[in-house]
Amino acid sequence: MTREQTIEAIRVMQAYVDGKEVEVQRPIAGSVWLPASEPRWDWFNSNYRIKPTKTLRPWTADEVPLGAWMRFKLLPSTRLIISSGTLSINFKQWLEDREHSLDGGKTWLPCGVEEESK
Repeated sequence: MTREQTIEAIRVMQAYVDGKEVEVQRPIAGSVWLPASEPRWDWFNSNYRIKPTKTLRPWTADEVPLGAWMRFKLLPSTRLIISSGTLSINFKQWLEDREHSLDGGKTWLPCGVEEESK
């Protein structure tokens, strides 16, 4: 293992010791990541990683779904999103206190994008 690979291995193993979920990828099983509840730490025949977690970030102006319905989480009134083109829009505020619907109000989703993070 290179120095960098050893540093990453230590980071993953320390995360496991700290109680975080770790995943294993075995080349013979393809590119599928599986839970490693009791890892054997075979770094030469397997890959290991800390299980990615999903985080929610605010939309950018290009990601706003025009034509969707929007409402304040605490109020039942809805509005149609027709534009995202003003500089006064605070997308972080939208993520915190609003939600949107793409199906006419049947289901409501956060005003943001879900991403995987390490």
